[in-house]
Amino acid sequence: MSISSISLISPHNPEAIPYEEKLIVSPYDVQLWIDYIDSVDSAIDPLREIIKKKKGKNVQQYQDTIQSLSLSRVILFERALRLLPGSYKLWKLYLTVLTSDFKSTDESYFYKVKSPEAQQKNSANSVSSKYIEGNFQVIKSAFERSLVRMNKYPRIWELYLDFLTKIPTTITLTRRTFDRCLQSLPVTQHDKIWPIYKEWAVEHGSDETKCRVMRRYVVFDPAEKEEFSNLLTSLGRHGEAAKALSECIDDSNFISPLGSTTHDLWLRLCDLCSKHPTATKGWVDFEGIVRAGLDERGTAYGSKFKEMEGTLWCKLADYYTRSGDFESARGVYEEGLEKVGRVKDFGVIFDAYSRFEENVLEAKVAMGEDDTDDDSDDDSEDEEGEAGKNLTDELKDLLNIQGGKEGNDIELALARAEYLMERRPLLLNGVLLRQNPHNIGEWLKRRDLFMGMEGDAGGVLPAIKALEDGVKTVDARKSVNGFPSDIWIGLAKLYEDSGDLEGARRTYGRVCTAREFDFSDLDDLAKCYCSWVEMELRLEDWEGAMDAARESVAVPADYGFQGQQRAGGNKRKGGRVQTGLHRSVRLWNLYLDLEESLGTFESTKSAYLKCIELGVSTPQIVLNYAAFLEEAKYFEEAFAAFEKGLGLFYFPQKHAKPIWIKYLEKFHERYKGTKVERSRELYERCIEKCPAEDVSDFMMQYAKFEEDFGLAKRALAVYERCAVAVPEEEKLKAYQLYIAKTETFYGATKTRPIFEAAIAACNDADSAKLCLQYSDLEKGLGEIERARAALKYGAQLCDPSRDPVFWTRWHDFEVSFGNEETFRDMLRIKRSVQAAFSTVNYNAEQMDGQVKNLTDAEAVAMIEREEGLEGGDGSRVS
Repeated sequence: MSISSISLISPHNPEAIPYEEKLIVSPYDVQLWIDYIDSVDSAIDPLREIIKKKKGKNVQQYQDTIQSLSLSRVILFERALRLLPGSYKLWKLYLTVLTSDFKSTDESYFYKVKSPEAQQKNSANSVSSKYIEGNFQVIKSAFERSLVRMNKYPRIWELYLDFLTKIPTTITLTRRTFDRCLQSLPVTQHDKIWPIYKEWAVEHGSDETKCRVMRRYVVFDPAEKEEFSNLLTSLGRHGEAAKALSECIDDSNFISPLGSTTHDLWLRLCDLCSKHPTATKGWVDFEGIVRAGLDERGTAYGSKFKEMEGTLWCKLADYYTRSGDFESARGVYEEGLEKVGRVKDFGVIFDAYSRFEENVLEAKVAMGEDDTDDDSDDDSEDEEGEAGKNLTDELKDLLNIQGGKEGNDIELALARAEYLMERRPLLLNGVLLRQNPHNIGEWLKRRDLFMGMEGDAGGVLPAIKALEDGVKTVDARKSVNGFPSDIWIGLAKLYEDSGDLEGARRTYGRVCTAREFDFSDLDDLAKCYCSWVEMELRLEDWEGAMDAARESVAVPADYGFQGQQRAGGNKRKGGRVQTGLHRSVRLWNLYLDLEESLGTFESTKSAYLKCIELGVSTPQIVLNYAAFLEEAKYFEEAFAAFEKGLGLFYFPQKHAKPIWIKYLEKFHERYKGTKVERSRELYERCIEKCPAEDVSDFMMQYAKFEEDFGLAKRALAVYERCAVAVPEEEKLKAYQLYIAKTETFYGATKTRPIFEAAIAACNDADSAKLCLQYSDLEKGLGEIERARAALKYGAQLCDPSRDPVFWTRWHDFEVSFGNEETFRDMLRIKRSVQAAFSTVNYNAEQMDGQVKNLTDAEAVAMIEREEGLEGGDGSRVS
């Protein structure tokens, strides 16, 4: 047994002897060594419990024993590792014990000696300091010896690095140890080391160390580039931070561990570059990055950031502003205003642009005032003057003003600000047109804006150019907020108002004759022709107006090919707008008006006939043609024109009625009663197919004609036909008129069959009224029984509760001409009719809520009460 073995045997470790004897037999048994060491630990633990219970009193002997056992444990580890230097278990257990025994007081010692003053203070050869530093060196030496064989085990490196990171005075040693670790371990295990390395570098390393470590770390884990950028920003290294952010944005697969979206990264990059343009200029091409993000075709950055388009333009302009390049900043603002497609982005850019111009103006004014104060009073050194001087120096560096007169600079800045505000409606109009280039109303508004502007930027020429751009851009099939013809007419009107009549005619020729624009609606092209004709009339060029009108309604040469009319247009030349123009009612009305005013009788007549032949005419055109012929005393031709119109518009079309009314009116006015048979023939033709709702007007006119120029018998026959033909709601008036006319011509007795026919043909309510009239007629003739018979028939149609007038009239009739029997007969009929109507379920709304549905028994009881009769017992009601 060796001396070292004997030193381990003590009363506190009675198990040492058996382990020593076993080790003589099996010195390379790892588990035996571990059990031996555990036995020492089991001897230390009870002593520590005793110290805790005694609370620091009389514990020196226990502490000495623990120290002795701890030293014995270290000796055991050293013996074991001398025999088994390649045992991972022994090394890990040994290093864990060493680092755990390195108390927190020993660690705090290094924090105390971190400063130079503390190092001088502790430079004395005190036992405590030497002991602590000796322990540190022992542990460091143990780790270094273990790494000779254990350098591929990450857990050993982790223990070593964890131990070193707690010692702030060993920064260089710690950094070099981290580097050795990364060089020793395979790349697949670096993820265990880098988080520790990064945390230590950020907390304890210098600025350069932090940057170098993080620069290496992002190569291993690119996801940490965002955190690297944040670190660089906090250290004031804005250029490299911008580059790191741009690399994050470039990587389409980048996922931020901090939860930042690509939108957030863009904004941070823009803020960083715009606030520090000088620092980031050599690191990133900020303008290229922004323009790539704004590119509609898409790039590595994509065009998906259109929602922040206004912000990007403002950041780029701010980048140039802080760089002192104000002209480039203005150029960026102008370009942004010309390219954005949303009103929101326009508002963002315009507000930033206006603030920029206002700030420049205020800065120049402040600089001028400061120079004036310096010239007038050099001794003024109050706080306000000092602040003005500082502001002037700063603005001189920012504005980079060299030479020139400040007054002119101020006037130029003021003019720029005013010009910008003046152009705001025009710039906003451009945004709306970029949103929808087919918005007719916005193109016309753009013309008005140019006409309202003063100077070279406004006037007729820019307005003409705007409308020229409009006619080249607008697609008629996508147009909104107006008609495409409005742009062409407005363009020609500009030429006309400016005195360029040839330009106006050339414009109309382009759209009407050359057909440069593809209209989707026939009426748009017709409007252009009408406007052309109206312009020629204003210029009193009668021939030019007639030529344009004739050209507009001219039939195309190839209009008659097979399938042309059925298709509605010439398919070979773009559809119905190309060849269907000659069927435009608008153009024909204009052309016919011109012919009547400027043409001859023959040319006007030919134009009307051509219009009717093509089937373009309307009822009004037919009436105008007939009136034109009548004024020229061509009466028969006027009647022929009516006939042509009726050939186009016939019953049951609603347009036939005004033609027939005017035709019959003019015929009577011309011939009166001289051509009775011809007039009758016209009336018969009209009535034959006339709808029932319109027939009464023509029947009345026909009957009046027969009364004036024909026979009474024929007139009454017409009235009879009218009463039969009219709708049911008009039959009562028709029969009453028929009866009145018959009574006038033939006397009252001839109306009896008419009354009977009318009562049979009308509805119940109207028949009841006719029965009363019939009764009055018979009463006037002295035929009391016939009158009573009419009343009896009408009584079957009138409910006493709803039509009290009828029953009152009958009651008065019986009082005047009847007797007790006829009166009782009237009451009996009234009761029976009332009982019959009481079983009908009347509509409450029709009865105004006053009628109640009665049973048979209730109806009989009510009648008895009203008649004053005595009621019997209940047996009478069955």
